[in-house]
Amino acid sequence: MKKRKKILIIIILLFILIFISLFLGRYKISPARYYNIIKVLIGVDNPDKLGKDWSVFYFIRLPRVILVAAVGMALSVTGAAYQSMFRNPLVSPDILGVTAGASFGVALGMFLTVDSLYIIYLLAFIFGITAVFITYAIARHGKGNIVMMMVLSGIIVSSLFNAMISLIKYIADPYDKLPGIVFYLMGGFNRIGWEELKFTIPIIFIGLIMIYFMRWYLNVMAMGDEEALSLGINVKILRIAIIIITTFMVAVGVATTGQVTWIGLIVPHIARYLIGTDHRFMLPAAGLTGALLLLIMDNLARTLTTAEIPISIITAFVGAPFFAYLLIKRRGSGWA
Repeated sequence: MKKRKKILIIIILLFILIFISLFLGRYKISPARYYNIIKVLIGVDNPDKLGKDWSVFYFIRLPRVILVAAVGMALSVTGAAYQSMFRNPLVSPDILGVTAGASFGVALGMFLTVDSLYIIYLLAFIFGITAVFITYAIARHGKGNIVMMMVLSGIIVSSLFNAMISLIKYIADPYDKLPGIVFYLMGGFNRIGWEELKFTIPIIFIGLIMIYFMRWYLNVMAMGDEEALSLGINVKILRIAIIIITTFMVAVGVATTGQVTWIGLIVPHIARYLIGTDHRFMLPAAGLTGALLLLIMDNLARTLTTAEIPISIITAFVGAPFFAYLLIKRRGSGWA
């Protein structure tokens, strides 16, 4: 009951923050308009009466806030799944090279085309999955513990794809292509509209549901492969399934928003600290906390200065010191 109350508090805080976020920004919407906007949303008023206020709210801020929350949930839940699956509190969704692979796909798509959303998404998927399969192939042919080999292989593959991203930047037109590639990969939600949500939200939503259905298996895998095998769980198949699901979730996030760092690493620690290690409660807590934290950071990114700050800069400034605090405060506890 105590855990459910904590989750309920996080949900309430998230809804309050979502409401506040919808009215934050350089374009000011009068508080008197809030009531009229709510009436339009529930279908009892005409949006034409609100003019530009409605356009800013509905076509810019509403899809942005929805996607920020969804990406925060996706990165946090995949981070929690990875940390349990690999039994390592220092891994995050990009540990198998999926983030670097998807980022290379985005960079290649922007280099080859002129803002073709479909090609960018397709290449992000292809290279994100390719990176994971290369990582898995290297780990399978290596000697030693498969989990440790996959982590080490992921570092190798990430370095390879980051080098290819640097090559794309080097050969890209410095006046036409390069600025767009650099700023896209730095991460941000300023390009978001309903068109992007049509691709991103269904994949993230399905992935979140599938990971939550595996919560019992994650509880067992967190105890080790031997315990899982003794209970009749096919660890190999389960690990591959989780990797494929999380790869799609991370790849679609990178394709839409660029790189968003640290969220997948620090939020699972916060959720375990608040809720515990039982994935029945920890996964929802991680998803909700990730959405809450990323919304706060996105609000800072678009309100601190006149020009929007790339989200990866904000997440790094907040995430790195916070993670250092967690390591010092809870050293020796094993999981956080």
